[in-house]
Amino acid sequence: MIPILKLILSEKLSRESSERICEPEVMNDADQVRSYVKAYEWGGPTSALQLHHLKELSCMIRGHDTVVDLACGPGPLLLEIAALYPDCRFIGVDLSPLMLNHLDAEAKLRGLQNIRTLQADIRTLKKSDVDGGADLIISTSALHHLPHLDDLKAVFDTVKSMTKPGAGIYIFDFGFLKSDQTRSLLVAELKKTAPPLTAQDYEVSLKAAFPIPEIFALASDHLPKPIWAQKSSFIDFFYFLQSPTRSRPSSRVTEKIQQIWRSLDLRLKIEHELLRALRSRRRLN
Repeated sequence: MIPILKLILSEKLSRESSERICEPEVMNDADQVRSYVKAYEWGGPTSALQLHHLKELSCMIRGHDTVVDLACGPGPLLLEIAALYPDCRFIGVDLSPLMLNHLDAEAKLRGLQNIRTLQADIRTLKKSDVDGGADLIISTSALHHLPHLDDLKAVFDTVKSMTKPGAGIYIFDFGFLKSDQTRSLLVAELKKTAPPLTAQDYEVSLKAAFPIPEIFALASDHLPKPIWAQKSSFIDFFYFLQSPTRSRPSSRVTEKIQQIWRSLDLRLKIEHELLRALRSRRRLN
């Protein structure tokens, strides 16, 4: 379980201000991909966050939407939501052929015919690349892979140019923490349940995160409105950029999400509720 009090004390009392360290844009190591996929299995260390994404997206997806997942990786979230919405089209975009090959293979194994993959740079996508535009654009735990803030600006400009009128946006990622000790606490917690390689990748990702105030400033200038900018309370651990609710989930989707909730152990249920409680919110003008 996230040691929230220790994290707050570590971050608030720290006098250090570490430098952001870029990580590779593309994950092309087969062992890394396998470790990544393992970490996203239900009951694994990312389950609380994954369930949170599903709940939020169930209020954003409409029938027959085209949903684009930017920097989708092997597509753990995309596979789940595509199964819930068989009448929608899902496009997973990533630079890594290894990641996309896994997504293609897994979609075929699960009998999902509403997913297609696209190897492309998310900074330069066009409407024509994604069937004439997107009704919903998502990106989760991915944009910290970008080298510089100018690259993030380019992605936000791409998002704005690709969305149809009334489209939704759902972006989640890590925020930059000033203290190495705070990051160490988070990594130590993940090591209790995740493969070693996943914990190592997580540490690298935390070091590569962008400062949240700078992210929100870019979002305010370059993403379509209205949009909510949300971050973790107390410390800049994570953030969301999210459009208002677009739909209501069907009873079938709600029941499936409830089945997942019931399958989680108490530790993950508490972590899920803590994640929801830690979200603060303000609307970008």
